[in-house]
Amino acid sequence: MIALFLCCVAVLWYLSFRQKRKRLYELAARIPEMKAKYPFIGVVQYTINNKDIPSSLTDANDTEFILKKKMDKPNLLWLVRTVIGNSGIFAPVNIWTRRRKLTVPAFSPKIINSYIDILIQRSDNLSEGLSLANRVGTGPFQAWSHIFEYSIEVLFETAFGIDDSLSKEKKLAFLRNSTSILTLVTNRAFRIWYWSDLIYKCSASYTKFVEERKFTYDFTDEIIQKKRKELENSVDDTELQNDESVKTVRCFLDYLILLSSRDGITDIELREEVLTFLYAGTDTSSVAICTTLKLLAKYPKVQERVYKEIIEVLGDATRTITKDDLPKLKYLERVVKESLRLFPPVPFILRQVFEETELPSGTILPGDTNIIISLWAIGRDPQQWGADADCFDPDRFLPDRKTGLFIPFSCGPRNCIGYQFAFMSIKLALTAIVRKYRVTGEEENGPIPHIDCSYNIMMKAKDGYEIGLEMR
Repeated sequence: MIALFLCCVAVLWYLSFRQKRKRLYELAARIPEMKAKYPFIGVVQYTINNKDIPSSLTDANDTEFILKKKMDKPNLLWLVRTVIGNSGIFAPVNIWTRRRKLTVPAFSPKIINSYIDILIQRSDNLSEGLSLANRVGTGPFQAWSHIFEYSIEVLFETAFGIDDSLSKEKKLAFLRNSTSILTLVTNRAFRIWYWSDLIYKCSASYTKFVEERKFTYDFTDEIIQKKRKELENSVDDTELQNDESVKTVRCFLDYLILLSSRDGITDIELREEVLTFLYAGTDTSSVAICTTLKLLAKYPKVQERVYKEIIEVLGDATRTITKDDLPKLKYLERVVKESLRLFPPVPFILRQVFEETELPSGTILPGDTNIIISLWAIGRDPQQWGADADCFDPDRFLPDRKTGLFIPFSCGPRNCIGYQFAFMSIKLALTAIVRKYRVTGEEENGPIPHIDCSYNIMMKAKDGYEIGLEMR
């Protein structure tokens, strides 16, 4: 009798549950169905909260509409927040609005251009460092650690105003920590049983996660405290009432620390923003540089065109590049864009709608829906890019050719605030390497490049971006 009673209760609860969600199911049925890998589980593999039905967008007009009109980030990101917290990238709109307003002035073109000399010096150091590390003429090696070190050196000196005061050992330790903690977060996201805090805290992965997060927080706090000490006597508290004193600081962290006493930015908020820069500012640029090097190795003719353009612009391979040279490297820019189109470091963007929303295509999204915007699919959509959408063709970005939706740095109000800086860093690093070395590797036997990737918050090559270098 008890078993029968419980069965009846379960059936009634299920019918009630279905009735309450009748409208949601009705609208969801009109959306192209997501294929479920596993029986019974359905599409729960795609979402942290199985009460939500995820919708994947690739339509250009629908995507732009969502990114420009809908700024809410879903609870699907709660796992990343266990590390970074409510940083500018992942924060709810009410928190993001305030932080965005505070940080935008630190990314004006004038300030970004002031970093050019640092970027040039660091890119030259990268080129020389590859030779000193015995990576030239010695066969294949994994480029990731070298490129990541370049990206983090650039970030420390530009965003944080720290040159060599932080030991190389600590920077390399952060590199290892970054890879480890992002792997732990990704592994948890794809293991349903670990979504429960109770179960996860009983696992060895949780112990490792706590250790890695502590290192991350200690490392970040050390950066902030070092900078605080430098600024203690440089700006008087009363001067903070004058906006001009804040505008003249030399790096992003200076700016935030000086604002902290005036605008109430807490130490935790400072840490969250610094962490955002450490992860987003290093990984995305590193992936873009490494992927482009990999593609140049696969397509030697493209690489030679890049090299010839560099020589034409500089006149001499040994001449120091300048800010005015960068806009002239038009073919290199097209190569980078094509690399980002085919292999975006961030493969998808998430948004949430709380009310029924009609898209430009006519599709009506149910309320309380999580949306997956697949940058990977958008960049390879034949309807936008033509029948050769999967092919590597930098000239598709020529001014007279029509392109599809190109949003590797997102678009709309919540786009990547540092995309101009990132692009400048990527082009300088590639220029420094290609003008000195020939990038070698397994050549592709067709126009469609194959790079075996795995998802680890970012989309990265499984082989650590294995390439070779030969002196020109």
